[in-house]
Amino acid sequence: MSQGDDGESPGKALDDALAQLKESAAAAMAAIELTPEPNRAFEQATALRATVDELVGDAADLRARMAARIYESEKLSLAGLANRIGVSKARADQLIRSAKSSPQGKVDQDG
Repeated sequence: MSQGDDGESPGKALDDALAQLKESAAAAMAAIELTPEPNRAFEQATALRATVDELVGDAADLRARMAARIYESEKLSLAGLANRIGVSKARADQLIRSAKSSPQGKVDQDG
């Protein structure tokens, strides 16, 4: 396993980043809970939800691109990809189509 610029393994860097993400979410929720004005707290909770939804979408796009990366690098069929990543053939097809239609997927294919 290769190491990142700071000498950490990519797995450790990801574990650390995910732990920080969870800590940040917990801090945001705690701050919202402490907001004395209920309407303002609701607005803040709505903003948190919107941010989390955006992150979920970004993570789904990333997952699709990584599935496409496996598909292309290992030269798999859709059935082979589905078996490799543990999803149905239809879901594998959805992931590949999603990756191809994403702005990052188009950049990866063109350049």
